Amino acid sequence: MEKQILEVVVQRLDRLEQAVVEVNLQLASLVDVLGSNRMQNCKTGEEVMAYYGRNKKQNVQIVRNMFEKMGISGEPIPAEELQARMERQGIRAEDNEFSRAIIEEREK
Repeated sequence: MEKQILEVVVQRLDRLEQAVVEVNLQLASLVDVLGSNRMQNCKTGEEVMAYYGRNKKQNVQIVRNMFEKMGISGEPIPAEELQARMERQGIRAEDNEFSRAIIEEREK
């Protein structure tokens, strides 16, 4: 039984890792297209975070440009409001594997 549970966990982690890789590739290509002052020589996540921490105003503009090109308009809303809107539209977090895992961890 424990082996089966471990296999399920490994499969879920593999899917999650693949999703993260895909999102990272998509975001990297968007930043390359939209960012005029690209970071250089960042080899670790810590260096990337430090770079973006020093360039907050530029990052805001990059995100605004990215949203504009994607057709996204308006101001961001708090997560709680988004969750309430999604629930009113019949979207349930429990139906999403990633959300279920987060909920399970919060309930521990």
